[in-house]
Amino acid sequence: MRLDVEKTRQAGREVLTAKDELQGDDTPASLRTAADGMKGLALQDALNACAEGYEGFKTRFGDELDYIGHSVIAAADGVEMTDEAAKASIEKLDIPG
Repeated sequence: MRLDVEKTRQAGREVLTAKDELQGDDTPASLRTAADGMKGLALQDALNACAEGYEGFKTRFGDELDYIGHSVIAAADGVEMTDEAAKASIEKLDIPG
């Protein structure tokens, strides 16, 4: 079995892109803007609570995406280095073809 390290790295980069997109999500700001228009109503507190909850989600999920993306890239790097080291070791054996 052979791992395509470039495709693996690309998958890691795509996960990191998803993290960046999530971090750019303005939903909490929109919820707070809506809450400001509901001053004095119970809905204001609910919208603010939703904004806080969503920000927490973005942080937790963003941290996980960051970890996964970087881990996948590091794994691809490790596989590539192992493959290159194995190839060099085999070549040193000077076995006739």
